[in-house]
Amino acid sequence: MNGNAAPDLQWVHAIREPAQALAWSLPQWQRVVRLSRRLRLLGRLAESQIAAGHLQQLPPPVASQLRAESRYAAAQGGALRWALERIGSTLASAPYACVLLKGAAYMGQGLAIGAGRLPSDVDILVPHAHIADAQARLQAAGWSEPTLDAHDQTYYRQWSHEVPPMRHPLHALELDLHHNILPPIAHPRVDAGLLLARTQASGWPRWQVLHPQDQLLHSAAHLFHDSELRDRLRDLVDLDGLMRHFGNTPDFWDGLAARAAQLALSQPLALACHFAQRWLQTPVPPLALQEICTAAEPAGPSRQLLQRAFAAVLTPTEPDHSPPLRQRLAAQALLMRYHRRRLPLRLLMPHLWHKWRVSHGGATADNV
Repeated sequence: MNGNAAPDLQWVHAIREPAQALAWSLPQWQRVVRLSRRLRLLGRLAESQIAAGHLQQLPPPVASQLRAESRYAAAQGGALRWALERIGSTLASAPYACVLLKGAAYMGQGLAIGAGRLPSDVDILVPHAHIADAQARLQAAGWSEPTLDAHDQTYYRQWSHEVPPMRHPLHALELDLHHNILPPIAHPRVDAGLLLARTQASGWPRWQVLHPQDQLLHSAAHLFHDSELRDRLRDLVDLDGLMRHFGNTPDFWDGLAARAAQLALSQPLALACHFAQRWLQTPVPPLALQEICTAAEPAGPSRQLLQRAFAAVLTPTEPDHSPPLRQRLAAQALLMRYHRRRLPLRLLMPHLWHKWRVSHGGATADNV
């Protein structure tokens, strides 16, 4: 597959156009249910079919699976809302912004991509200058971080964009407390102050969300600057949903390329538009797309090579199939790219050595 070809994702289109699923046979449904569950999209598909009133028209085994997934997603969503109510109360008197990120932000705004999600963690952002205060308030309320060795403590305190993940005995979800959306010593380096300068109110008390343009840029950075890319089609579906929802807002596309350049996120934005438009037929205005692609690096053959690598890794592997060699090789190449951009070489080599020692029983600390 090259960077311009698209895998067969007709079943994904049924999330937005649920009537398409009415023509599926039971074997087709079996494939879709297994594949979408692994990709964490079954809840989205279930909610679209329920909203369209289609369950009575579907094969009974399929309807049963969709109802169960919808109930599970509702339970997980309730757990997230309850956790955020308690966390919001804990941080209520804090004199700084508390911002929801990713899935919590989508659910807090009532976006379509928030329906049917299965959140496993809660992501929030506070200013770097107040990260210690926020962590202290949370620890006083019963949240705790894992025991880490000196190396991993340094990793989180100096090199990462978040503190170690926190857990609470009364909450099933993990809490990720961020002070940035990418590591402060990574390439690219994002100025979190620019993000916090134009946050907006969410639909939930106490909580804010990033500006719509910045939500899209964060989602793109989260996908295209991550270490594990296989089975990440849901992130591309999120990007499609953000573009469709906010793309109807006046001035959303105007200045998006300039905002991406300001935050040093032109490349992930260009990749997001490339794959969303070609794989999911996301409507992107031609002028905006031209500005976005012109601002992005690399250009020419290097860009095509990068697109091919991401296409290979993001293409879902069919149920009962092993990932093909091309996908495994592309995943390794992109993993090397991730590590090289995340830490400078003088820090990366000792960090990888530490991870290798931990994975081979040479240390007892939790791995990062």
